[in-house]
Amino acid sequence: MQKNPQTVTIRGRLSYPTFTIDQAYELAQKGKFPTKSPADSTPSFQLLVEKDQLQKLIEHARTVFLPWCVQRGNDGEKKNALTTGDVKKLLAQVDDVAQWGDAAIYNSPFKPVPEKTVEAAPEAVASITVRGSKGQNIELKAVVADESELLIPDPDILAFPLIKPIAQTVHEMYAGANVAATLNLYAYYNGKLPGFSASASVAVFKADGERIGGGVAVDEEEMFLD
Repeated sequence: MQKNPQTVTIRGRLSYPTFTIDQAYELAQKGKFPTKSPADSTPSFQLLVEKDQLQKLIEHARTVFLPWCVQRGNDGEKKNALTTGDVKKLLAQVDDVAQWGDAAIYNSPFKPVPEKTVEAAPEAVASITVRGSKGQNIELKAVVADESELLIPDPDILAFPLIKPIAQTVHEMYAGANVAATLNLYAYYNGKLPGFSASASVAVFKADGERIGGGVAVDEEEMFLD
Protein backbone atom coordinates (compact mmCIF):
# COMPACT_ATOMS: atom_id res chain seq x y z
CA MET A 1 0.00 0.00 0.00
CA GLN A 2 1.35 3.42 -0.95
CA LYS A 3 2.33 5.52 2.05
CA ASN A 4 0.59 8.83 2.68
CA PRO A 5 3.06 11.57 1.60
CA GLN A 6 1.79 13.80 4.39
CA THR A 7 2.66 11.48 7.28
CA VAL A 8 5.93 10.79 9.07
CA THR A 9 6.59 9.48 12.58
CA ILE A 10 9.26 11.05 14.78
CA ARG A 11 10.17 10.94 18.46
CA GLY A 12 11.70 13.36 20.94
CA ARG A 13 11.54 14.84 24.42
CA LEU A 14 8.17 16.39 25.24
CA SER A 15 8.13 20.14 25.89
CA TYR A 16 5.47 22.84 26.38
CA PRO A 17 2.47 20.48 26.18
CA THR A 18 -1.09 21.83 26.12
CA PHE A 19 -2.94 18.64 25.27
CA THR A 20 -6.48 19.78 26.03
CA ILE A 21 -8.58 22.57 24.60
CA ASP A 22 -9.03 23.98 28.12
CA GLN A 23 -5.24 24.20 28.56
CA ALA A 24 -4.88 25.74 25.11
CA TYR A 25 -7.62 28.25 25.86
CA GLU A 26 -6.01 29.28 29.16
CA LEU A 27 -2.64 29.73 27.45
CA ALA A 28 -4.17 31.71 24.59
CA GLN A 29 -5.65 34.25 27.01
CA LYS A 30 -2.12 35.22 28.01
CA GLY A 31 -1.00 35.84 24.41
CA LYS A 32 -1.60 38.39 21.68
CA PHE A 33 -4.43 36.42 20.08
CA PRO A 34 -6.82 35.18 22.81
CA THR A 35 -9.47 32.73 21.65
CA LYS A 36 -13.17 33.18 22.41
CA SER A 37 -13.70 29.76 24.00
CA PRO A 38 -12.03 26.36 24.46
CA ALA A 39 -13.89 25.20 21.34
CA ASP A 40 -11.98 27.81 19.33
CA SER A 41 -8.60 26.77 20.80
CA THR A 42 -5.96 24.44 19.36
CA PRO A 43 -3.85 22.16 21.61
CA SER A 44 -0.17 21.76 20.79
CA PHE A 45 3.16 20.44 22.02
CA GLN A 46 6.83 20.57 21.16
CA LEU A 47 9.18 17.66 20.46
CA LEU A 48 12.84 18.30 21.25
CA VAL A 49 14.56 16.09 18.70
CA GLU A 50 18.05 14.73 18.18
CA LYS A 51 19.92 14.96 14.89
CA ASP A 52 18.66 11.69 13.40
CA GLN A 53 15.01 12.57 14.00
CA LEU A 54 15.49 16.09 12.66
CA GLN A 55 17.07 14.73 9.48
CA LYS A 56 14.27 12.17 9.12
CA LEU A 57 11.66 14.93 9.17
CA ILE A 58 13.63 17.25 6.89
CA GLU A 59 14.28 14.50 4.33
CA HIS A 60 10.63 13.49 4.31
CA ALA A 61 9.64 17.10 3.70
CA ARG A 62 12.31 17.56 1.01
CA THR A 63 11.89 14.33 -0.92
CA VAL A 64 8.26 13.34 -0.36
CA PHE A 65 5.90 15.94 1.06
CA LEU A 66 6.97 19.16 -0.67
CA PRO A 67 7.39 17.53 -4.13
CA TRP A 68 3.87 16.14 -3.64
CA CYS A 69 2.65 19.69 -2.92
CA VAL A 70 4.28 20.90 -6.14
CA GLN A 71 2.58 18.12 -8.12
CA ARG A 72 -0.76 19.09 -6.61
CA GLY A 73 -0.16 22.67 -7.68
CA ASN A 74 0.71 21.54 -11.20
CA ASP A 75 -2.51 19.50 -11.25
CA GLY A 76 -4.59 22.54 -10.39
CA GLU A 77 -5.38 21.52 -6.82
CA LYS A 78 -5.90 24.25 -4.24
CA LYS A 79 -5.29 22.47 -0.93
CA ASN A 80 -1.70 21.49 -0.05
CA ALA A 81 -0.53 23.02 -3.33
CA LEU A 82 2.73 24.96 -3.74
CA THR A 83 4.87 26.19 -6.62
CA THR A 84 8.40 24.98 -7.30
CA GLY A 85 9.75 28.45 -6.52
CA ASP A 86 7.97 28.63 -3.18
CA VAL A 87 9.23 25.17 -2.18
CA LYS A 88 12.79 26.35 -2.89
CA LYS A 89 12.20 29.30 -0.56
CA LEU A 90 10.87 27.05 2.18
CA LEU A 91 13.76 24.60 1.89
CA ALA A 92 16.32 27.41 1.91
CA GLN A 93 14.92 28.50 5.27
CA VAL A 94 14.76 24.93 6.61
CA ASP A 95 18.43 24.44 5.70
CA ASP A 96 19.50 27.61 7.54
CA VAL A 97 19.12 27.16 11.31
CA ALA A 98 19.70 30.88 11.80
CA GLN A 99 16.33 31.50 10.11
CA TRP A 100 14.29 29.23 12.38
CA GLY A 101 13.61 31.72 15.14
CA ASP A 102 12.37 35.29 15.05
CA ALA A 103 14.11 35.75 11.68
CA ALA A 104 11.81 33.20 10.00
CA ILE A 105 9.91 34.61 7.02
CA TYR A 106 7.90 31.46 6.29
CA ASN A 107 5.97 29.26 8.70
CA SER A 108 7.44 25.80 9.33
CA PRO A 109 7.51 23.27 12.21
CA PHE A 110 11.23 23.87 12.83
CA LYS A 111 12.24 26.05 15.78
CA PRO A 112 15.49 26.45 17.71
CA VAL A 113 15.67 24.82 21.14
CA PRO A 114 14.62 27.51 23.67
CA GLU A 115 17.58 28.85 25.63
CA LYS A 116 16.09 27.90 28.99
CA THR A 117 15.65 24.31 27.74
CA VAL A 118 19.13 23.76 26.30
CA GLU A 119 20.67 22.73 29.61
CA ALA A 120 17.85 20.27 30.37
CA ALA A 121 17.97 18.69 26.88
CA PRO A 122 21.56 19.06 25.62
CA GLU A 123 21.04 16.26 23.08
CA ALA A 124 18.32 18.19 21.25
CA VAL A 125 19.19 20.06 18.05
CA ALA A 126 15.72 21.39 17.21
CA SER A 127 12.24 21.90 18.60
CA ILE A 128 9.41 20.67 16.40
CA THR A 129 6.05 22.41 16.84
CA VAL A 130 3.12 19.99 16.65
CA ARG A 131 -0.43 21.30 16.58
CA GLY A 132 -3.62 19.40 17.30
CA SER A 133 -7.02 20.02 15.76
CA LYS A 134 -9.05 23.07 16.68
CA GLY A 135 -11.61 22.27 19.36
CA GLN A 136 -10.29 18.73 19.98
CA ASN A 137 -8.08 17.32 22.74
CA ILE A 138 -4.91 15.49 21.73
CA GLU A 139 -5.26 11.80 22.59
CA LEU A 140 -2.60 10.44 24.95
CA LYS A 141 -1.35 6.86 24.64
CA ALA A 142 1.63 4.83 25.82
CA VAL A 143 3.78 1.97 24.59
CA VAL A 144 3.37 -0.99 26.96
CA ALA A 145 6.25 -3.48 27.01
CA ASP A 146 4.73 -6.03 29.38
CA GLU A 147 1.81 -6.63 31.75
CA SER A 148 3.50 -4.82 34.65
CA GLU A 149 3.01 -1.54 32.78
CA LEU A 150 -0.78 -1.94 32.69
CA LEU A 151 -2.76 -0.27 35.45
CA ILE A 152 -5.08 -3.29 35.53
CA PRO A 153 -3.70 -6.60 34.16
CA ASP A 154 -5.62 -7.89 31.16
CA PRO A 155 -5.48 -11.68 30.62
CA ASP A 156 -6.87 -11.26 27.10
CA ILE A 157 -3.66 -9.57 25.94
CA LEU A 158 -1.44 -12.30 24.54
CA ALA A 159 1.37 -10.33 22.91
CA PHE A 160 3.51 -7.33 23.78
CA PRO A 161 4.54 -4.60 23.07
CA LEU A 162 1.35 -2.71 22.29
CA ILE A 163 -0.09 0.79 22.52
CA LYS A 164 -2.83 1.59 25.04
CA PRO A 165 -4.56 4.76 26.26
CA ILE A 166 -2.16 6.19 28.82
CA ALA A 167 -4.87 6.24 31.53
CA GLN A 168 -4.87 2.42 31.34
CA THR A 169 -1.13 2.27 32.05
CA VAL A 170 1.24 3.14 34.90
CA HIS A 171 2.80 5.89 32.75
CA GLU A 172 2.18 9.62 32.70
CA MET A 173 2.88 12.42 30.27
CA TYR A 174 5.25 15.15 31.45
CA ALA A 175 7.73 17.59 29.99
CA GLY A 176 10.93 15.64 29.40
CA ALA A 177 9.35 12.25 28.67
CA ASN A 178 10.30 10.48 25.45
CA VAL A 179 7.29 10.77 23.14
CA ALA A 180 6.49 9.75 19.56
CA ALA A 181 3.93 11.19 17.18
CA THR A 182 2.83 10.47 13.64
CA LEU A 183 2.83 13.91 12.07
CA ASN A 184 0.46 15.07 9.38
CA LEU A 185 2.18 17.77 7.31
CA TYR A 186 0.08 20.37 5.54
CA ALA A 187 0.98 23.30 3.30
CA TYR A 188 -0.76 26.63 2.83
CA TYR A 189 -0.31 30.28 1.97
CA ASN A 190 -0.36 32.92 4.70
CA GLY A 191 -1.36 35.78 2.45
CA LYS A 192 1.19 35.37 -0.34
CA LEU A 193 3.79 33.67 1.84
CA PRO A 194 4.13 29.87 1.56
CA GLY A 195 4.38 27.75 4.66
CA PHE A 196 3.85 24.31 6.09
CA SER A 197 3.08 22.95 9.54
CA ALA A 198 2.79 19.65 11.41
CA SER A 199 -0.22 18.32 13.27
CA ALA A 200 -0.97 15.19 15.29
CA SER A 201 -4.09 13.84 16.95
CA VAL A 202 -2.20 11.40 19.21
CA ALA A 203 0.94 11.64 21.37
CA VAL A 204 2.49 8.33 22.45
CA PHE A 205 4.62 7.96 25.61
CA LYS A 206 7.62 5.74 24.86
CA ALA A 207 9.94 6.01 27.87
CA ASP A 208 10.75 8.07 30.92
CA GLY A 209 13.24 10.91 30.69
CA GLU A 210 14.59 13.58 32.98
CA ARG A 211 11.84 16.08 33.70
CA ILE A 212 12.08 19.51 32.14
CA GLY A 213 10.88 22.60 33.93
CA GLY A 214 10.87 21.52 37.57
CA GLY A 215 10.63 18.44 39.73
CA VAL A 216 13.41 16.65 41.59
CA ALA A 217 14.03 13.06 42.51
CA VAL A 218 13.24 11.96 46.05
CA ASP A 219 16.19 12.12 48.48
CA GLU A 220 15.37 8.99 50.47
CA GLU A 221 17.91 9.68 53.24
CA GLU A 222 16.46 13.13 53.93
CA MET A 223 12.89 11.81 53.78
CA PHE A 224 13.31 9.80 56.96
CA LEU A 225 14.96 12.56 58.98
CA ASP A 226 12.99 14.62 61.51
